[in-house]
Amino acid sequence: MGLAKKEENSEKYIPALEEKIIDLSLKLKSKSNELNTVVETNSKILGKLTHNLKNPVGVIFSFSEMMLEDLEDYSMEKLRKHIQIIKNSATFSLAFLDTVSKYTRVQSPNFALKTELSNYVELVKSRITEFNGIASEKNIGLDIDVPSNDIFLTLDRNEISQALSAVLNNAMRYSNENSTIKITVEELKNTVETTITDQGIGISETDLPHIFEEFYVVNTYSEDKQKCIGLGLAIAKKIVELHKGKIEVNSIFEKGSSFKIILPKK
Repeated sequence: MGLAKKEENSEKYIPALEEKIIDLSLKLKSKSNELNTVVETNSKILGKLTHNLKNPVGVIFSFSEMMLEDLEDYSMEKLRKHIQIIKNSATFSLAFLDTVSKYTRVQSPNFALKTELSNYVELVKSRITEFNGIASEKNIGLDIDVPSNDIFLTLDRNEISQALSAVLNNAMRYSNENSTIKITVEELKNTVETTITDQGIGISETDLPHIFEEFYVVNTYSEDKQKCIGLGLAIAKKIVELHKGKIEVNSIFEKGSSFKIILPKK
């Protein structure tokens, strides 16, 4: 075969080779961007860990030190008060670490849902039951409107349970005493919609676009004065999106909020 013929044959493969090189370059760029996002997220989480745990750990250390130095002078009332402060700080720290762990887990590229055919109506009812005690303590009524028939969806029970709990917990936290939270489940042609509506403090127009962002807290303290972490709704959104669904929110400031979880039937 002559040199000219070889060059002609080689030229035939050049466009395909160039296309593969471009494709590989784009994939490498995409992976690089993903890696940068992971690094940025991890850095942000580390910063939040330091910021959010510094105060409660400091409180635990300070009050423990005071108790060790002057324990013989403590009255039972003062002792009980300081132990409660330590317990509250420890409870917040553990809850914060647990929530961050859940968030990093669902954000991991290696995370995979464990789906199965599940009775969604039964799942929603079980979530609501777990909040009966909290609702009773705050004199919050639960208005439940779910179908009498079963609705079976292919989903990860544990993860969807967590998403529902996050939205319900948010409604409980920001609801006023003697108010009502309405939970409805509606089966449509292609989707199942779960709406959770509260009569709480609501969300301002400024805060509304950021409500699902990680570590975004509308009000540092909820109606029950518990410090919020700002990850529950971000976790719920990620879980719902992994199920090819979506979560929406409507709110009127100082009137209440309505969250809608939309899941596909197939």
